[in-house]
Amino acid sequence: MAVAVAASEVASAGTDLVRSYLRDIGRVPLLSHEQEITLGRQVQELMAIEEVEQELSMRAGGAKPSPEQLAQAAGLTPQLLKKRLRAGQRAKERMVAANLRL
Repeated sequence: MAVAVAASEVASAGTDLVRSYLRDIGRVPLLSHEQEITLGRQVQELMAIEEVEQELSMRAGGAKPSPEQLAQAAGLTPQLLKKRLRAGQRAKERMVAANLRL
């Protein structure tokens, strides 16, 4: 009897978690076509910077480049590099969150 009660409590808790997850992702609005394009470009910029970072790291024997080295190699100022990295990461997170609804 106790096993049956415990199993039903686990099933109920699992259902509540799924319900909570579906409710949470339902709050994230779908992206418009224009938003997808804008966010996609920001993610592409992030990926290009990460590619430059990997290349610099390989050349340096695995050492991570400094932000200044990365900015110079990417043709950006350190401030613009930081801004693009943040924007790219936010864009990536937003696209993932919006696509969880699909």
